[in-house]
Amino acid sequence: MKQLLEVKDLKTHFSIKPENLQEKKAVLKAVDGVSFDVYEGEILGIVGESGCGKSTLGRTVLRLEQKTEGLVKYRGSDIYQMSERELKKSRTSMQMIFQDPYSSLNPRKKISSILEQPLRIHNALPKNEIPGKIDALLDEIGLNPKYKNRFPHQFSGGQRQRIGIARALALEPEFIVCDEAVSALDVSVQAQILNLLLDLQDRYSFTYLFIAHDLSVVEFISNRIMVMYLGRIVEYSDKDELENNHLHPYTKALFSAFPSTNPRGRENRKPIVMGDVPSPINPPSGCHFHPRCPVKKDICMKEYPEMKEVAPGHFTACHLY
Repeated sequence: MKQLLEVKDLKTHFSIKPENLQEKKAVLKAVDGVSFDVYEGEILGIVGESGCGKSTLGRTVLRLEQKTEGLVKYRGSDIYQMSERELKKSRTSMQMIFQDPYSSLNPRKKISSILEQPLRIHNALPKNEIPGKIDALLDEIGLNPKYKNRFPHQFSGGQRQRIGIARALALEPEFIVCDEAVSALDVSVQAQILNLLLDLQDRYSFTYLFIAHDLSVVEFISNRIMVMYLGRIVEYSDKDELENNHLHPYTKALFSAFPSTNPRGRENRKPIVMGDVPSPINPPSGCHFHPRCPVKKDICMKEYPEMKEVAPGHFTACHLY
């Protein structure tokens, strides 16, 4: 497969103002040295607990947040070296579906205006063709075009998310970042949106970077999966390989949290890892997961493990391997 996106040693840190003048500024390490590639036509899933830096990673890749260090290349071009004009042009190829369908749509604008805005900003179509394009977009995502003159509050959460998808599709991109695109929806509506995303990919060969905290959702839609913990990638591989041979203790904890309909399966399941994710302002020394790891060794508290290929296409950062 042809490489579409290259991310290398990416860091996104935020300065935190101290509560009083005597304290020093703290640094929140939301993304702390992440490297991966995205290939044309694939769905790369990113999974991890809330607060691990998934959304910040997705926003930094699209230059909606400013990086601290590292490299982000889209089709060989460094996104952070682009001029404003070049970046605006690249926006037609890269789009984002935001997490909250309630706040990502302007409540004062009708749906027709929301979908029309990107088309006008980028001069994508002549004015007389825009109404037809809006109708086609709404029909594409399963909404009746006659609803285009309604406001966002007149739709359900699932319908609002469909409108967010339509807005992302308006400029006919090839790469879409889905930032927790179904986490705010009911389970039945989640299935509808996931199937819609898959249908659209089959039709238009989109490439997705799919971010979620629910491993079952990521496993359903993705071709490859990256597991993220406290700003870093701890394991990634092909979906089937990760499901059958998950190695990192944190990945094992995520899979052990899967609901099971088999009573015997629940009895034989290992205990779920306890505790909360440490603060990214003051992460633990060595491997960040060691305070919660049931199989930690002395070296885990001193040195952060390197990412190693333990099987073809299967990488993990753990001192056990």
